Amino acid sequence: MFIMELIGIFNKKDVPEEYESFVSYKANMDNKTIKDNDQIAILRIANTQSYHVLFLDLYNNMGEIEKELEEKVDGKIFNFNTKNIIEGHLNGK
Repeated sequence: MFIMELIGIFNKKDVPEEYESFVSYKANMDNKTIKDNDQIAILRIANTQSYHVLFLDLYNNMGEIEKELEEKVDGKIFNFNTKNIIEGHLNGK
């Protein structure tokens, strides 16, 4: 199982340029139109140059995110602080 590391949580306009292609790809895969105020979490698969994008408005709780990470990238967030940060953004929507 891969360890997932949080790069950051951004609004559409604040996504760093080097991650824009990953965000666009995931939006196409999810058939999602990104709004300016959507919160986007970018996770890196530890020790790789691969990323996984989460559009936080599509999830109701951390369990749904953990299930997606397990099923789609065989990954897991082990860092307690990372989980708390993401949960905080989920609960704040």
